[in-house]
Amino acid sequence: MNKMKFIKTFATNVAISFFFAAIFVFTTYMLFDKKINYYTSLINSIAIKQSDDVENKQSEYNHTSKKITNRPRYGKKFATLKIPEIDMNLPIYHGDTLDIMRYGVGHYGGSYFPGEVGTIILAAHNDVGFFHEIDRLVEGSKITIEADYGTFEYEVDSYKVVNETDLDAFQIQEDKELLIMYTCYPIRHGVVGRRTQRYIVYANRVGDDNA
Repeated sequence: MNKMKFIKTFATNVAISFFFAAIFVFTTYMLFDKKINYYTSLINSIAIKQSDDVENKQSEYNHTSKKITNRPRYGKKFATLKIPEIDMNLPIYHGDTLDIMRYGVGHYGGSYFPGEVGTIILAAHNDVGFFHEIDRLVEGSKITIEADYGTFEYEVDSYKVVNETDLDAFQIQEDKELLIMYTCYPIRHGVVGRRTQRYIVYANRVGDDNA
């Protein structure tokens, strides 16, 4: 009898320990995650302030060289992403930090700009009003980017789900204009904590002699 009581007490203590350990881990993760977001926001704010101190001239597109002059400053809205199929009409900002993506679509600074012969990478949250329905796009879906310096059309070629560590899925090409749009995955399912997968849509430039 004493042995059974001991086993029950031991099992209860273990269960309680696991419960409090889980709470501790979850709390630590949330605090750590908020701290990362805080410092990212701080760095972003400093970068935007510095760029605000520099005169921002109107961007221009050279149709011969396929290059942008006077590129948009960091944190500036320079285009609008339009996808009628899913009623999307979102501003695009140069930069893809958490702060920037609170307001619209972020443009990865290491990628090309619309109209240039190279890969363009756009990211947005999967919340309603952002990339919440991006997985409804199919092969052939039309995408328009209306930039300050011109309008550019794209057509969806493919889409897939990858792990966030799969950098090959975001490889930048320098000989063809390819649009990559991505968001966290799963999109519409409740997930506790950080999502480690990405939903990616690939679209080719249409109506362009370099595509």
